[in-house]
This record gives sequence, C-alpha cells and structure tokens, in this order.
Amino acid sequence: MTGKFWFDFLQERIFKPLGMTSTKLISEKDIITNRVSGYRLVDGQWKNPQWMAPSLNTTADGTLYTNVLDMAKWDAALYTEKLVKKSSFDQMWSPVKLNSGKPYPEGFGWTLSEVNWHRLVWKDGANDPFTTVMSRYVEDHFTVVVLTNLGGDGSVPKRIADEVAAIYIPALRAPKAR
Repeated sequence: MTGKFWFDFLQERIFKPLGMTSTKLISEKDIITNRVSGYRLVDGQWKNPQWMAPSLNTTADGTLYTNVLDMAKWDAALYTEKLVKKSSFDQMWSPVKLNSGKPYPEGFGWTLSEVNWHRLVWKDGANDPFTTVMSRYVEDHFTVVVLTNLGGDGSVPKRIADEVAAIYIPALRAPKAR
C-alpha cells in the first residue's frame, strides 16, 4: 500500500519513466487529442454505446486511455528489468497452482499458452465498447497489440492478433481443425 491514488502511482512508477505520454486517466470533460469514440453494431447499424456514469470509471480496470505507441513502450519495458526483476517475470508468466494442487495456465492476469511450440503470454480486456488484446511471443520478441472501438460480439481482438502474428511469423498459424 502506497497511500497514493492508483493512477498517480502508475504515472510516477511506469508511465513517466517509460515516456508513455499518451496514457491518461479516463475523463468525460478533458479534451484528449485523437481520442476515438466507441460503437456497437445493433441490427446491422452502428450505434453509440450506452452511457456509463463517470462515477463508475474510478477503478483501475478499464479506466485508462492509451494508444499503440504507448503500448509499444510498455512492451519494450517488459523485455527488460526496468520495471520488474526477472524473477518477478518468471513468477508472473508461470502457471498458478490451484488449491487442488493442479496448475492453471494463467499467471498474474496473463493467460499462458503456446502456438506450435512458440510460447505465448497474452492479456485481453474490455470496457464496453472498447476491447483489447496484447499477445506476446516472448522468445520470438514479437508482440501484437490490438485496440478496438467496437463492442459486443462484433469485436474479436484475439483472433485479429492471432492472424496478424501468423502473417509475420508463419509458424504461428494455428493448425486447422479437422
């Protein structure tokens, strides 16, 4: 516990040191340059999402604005010990053990998997109507970030990330189902 507001802590410890100048706390009143609006597809027509009261945007989940350039800075830092020690990464990207003793393929919020023997750690998120995924092929030093502004069933950022990864590294193409 730092006694600081969570965003102030992140700003001091992560965003400023990494030069993540576009990552901001969500705000209904501030003008954010190049901010996008979110949409939903309803009966084949684009619609604005339902309004969300600003009082609901006060916790750390889903209350940040960012962009791909800042996500690239975040990704680059995850290959160093600039923010966290290697031992913490090892723990963060190792399967957790359930109370039953069985391993579960998730570590500190990251889903752990592999695609054709390429280790993949990924994290997705959604705050209607925005959806995201960050897929990191750690040993390949290759990351795909997908940020969408389409909510509901119309948005498939993980599938987009998988397809983009397979374009750049063909071995990442998932085998076709039989």
